[in-house]
Amino acid sequence: MIIKQKKMKRFHIILLLSVVTVPFFGTMASDELHERMYVQTDKRLYLAGEQILMKLFTVDAAQIPLAFSKVGYVELVRDTVAQVQIKVALNGGTGEGRMKLPADLPSGYYRLVAYTQYMRNESPDVFFEKYVGVINTFSPDHFPESQETHTENAASNKKGHALEHVSLELDKTAYSMREHGELLLSGLPQNIHTLSVSIAGKDLIVIPDTEDAFPLVKKSDSHSGHDTGKFLPEYEGHIITGKIVDSKTGKTGDDNDLLTPAVTFPGEGIRFFGGQKSGEGKLRFITSGIYDTDEIATVVYNAQGKWRIDVESPFIARFESKPTPELYVDSTLFDRLLARSVALQVFHYFSNDSIDSQNHEASSFRKNPSLSYLLDDYTRFPTMEEVFTEFIYNTRFRNRNGKQELSVVVNKNNNLSHSNNVVVLLDGVPVSDHSTIYNYDPLKVEKINVHFGPLFMGSIEYDGIIELTTYRRLHEDLNLDKSTQIIPYDGPQSSRKTHTPDYSVEENRQSRKPDVRHTLLWQPDVQTDGRTSIRIPFNTSDLAGEFQATVEGITQDGKIIHATLIFEVKPLSSEKIPFISI
Repeated sequence: MIIKQKKMKRFHIILLLSVVTVPFFGTMASDELHERMYVQTDKRLYLAGEQILMKLFTVDAAQIPLAFSKVGYVELVRDTVAQVQIKVALNGGTGEGRMKLPADLPSGYYRLVAYTQYMRNESPDVFFEKYVGVINTFSPDHFPESQETHTENAASNKKGHALEHVSLELDKTAYSMREHGELLLSGLPQNIHTLSVSIAGKDLIVIPDTEDAFPLVKKSDSHSGHDTGKFLPEYEGHIITGKIVDSKTGKTGDDNDLLTPAVTFPGEGIRFFGGQKSGEGKLRFITSGIYDTDEIATVVYNAQGKWRIDVESPFIARFESKPTPELYVDSTLFDRLLARSVALQVFHYFSNDSIDSQNHEASSFRKNPSLSYLLDDYTRFPTMEEVFTEFIYNTRFRNRNGKQELSVVVNKNNNLSHSNNVVVLLDGVPVSDHSTIYNYDPLKVEKINVHFGPLFMGSIEYDGIIELTTYRRLHEDLNLDKSTQIIPYDGPQSSRKTHTPDYSVEENRQSRKPDVRHTLLWQPDVQTDGRTSIRIPFNTSDLAGEFQATVEGITQDGKIIHATLIFEVKPLSSEKIPFISI
């Protein structure tokens, strides 16, 4: 199959780039847009094996909320090396992410570093950073003991910042376990851009702040250290980068015009993106609307197995070393940390995931298929050749030079002919060697969709798309040549709803299922609708002890919102519900 690439005028891309004055190559101008980021977390101290819940938002150099990049990158750094990395989808300049901490992560203070690809055109000094603490209770030498007792968390010092003072009140002075409560926020500004609320167990040890509790303010004034503009802004969606290499040697390939790269996202629906070549085999794939994926498929058409695509990591991974304080824990806290560790293990046992893990698999191809066949509605044939010959209209297999090729009927200048310039997908995986489909078991295929062209996928014109979907959507037993690869790849995380029991219902209060949530409430996108006071419901768990409510956000004119409140959850006198004191 020879893919023909037509030269298309890309006025829309040039226009958008010129509006924000972002160069494709070259240096950044001093009057360009400067992007900054801030990350809110549900708490500051975690156990190895927990997950960090976070909210991201971006602002410009004047600290005014900004909706520009579509992806934020967050890395958990120890010394110079990233231990955990995630991508977070940004919508309107805000996004929500979850970072799972490995169970073998050593105890210590870590730097939580966040940035966009566009920010990488400047000095790393403009990246967001803050400390979080991690304690590994599974390791025998999990943390060094201090001679001093640190039980109070450092009070946040927001002097020098434009603050919006918000009052926090509770409907009770103290709560019992498994009790329904309300947090009252009053004095809210009417022009809130984004607001998050967290209620979690109070940090047992001091978590140091960086030099500035809200570092985006200080860094917004720092425009020095500009790098080349090689990092394109991701204002459409995540940009995947890579290079074409020799399948045998791994060396970068020549810029052959016949080699046509593409990347797809396996699953149901057409999520196909053509690659842009920038010389020396380098590639970029500008995707959009892709979230919560765990693998991608790459293909080089017309490569005959000689060439493949090596995908590059979009993360920085290694950072400059910075002085980091040592984490010490007083021995009087050991029992409370052990209790929290037990609660974490119980939580993992009874709940696979307390967060709605819906996978977004919407097709990036908006057109409805020209033809759609549910194969169970027809006679089931033992070979794919019979399936296409008998009832897949205007398509067929043709033998060319000993290989089978799928083709579609095209009408050009009132002349009907068969064209093999088609994209063939099985569960979203591109199949360049159509003999693979010819030999595939049709009884595993649930439906076949056909799109007749002409169709443009990026800058490439195709005469059709043939899309096969199996019952399990797992592209099983698909024999691919070396030019096509399926590799693990985490897409940007989208927002997910955190599920919590409602203890205003007595039946839930009497449930025998343990509830050991350490984070009682995580509401990263509070909608105030211009109201100056709102009530936010929450529910305590089977954990007793001190909890802290934290409210963070920013107004549309760049003022910071920050307030905290500490309260107590007491154990029940009844023994019906077991409890753990943290």
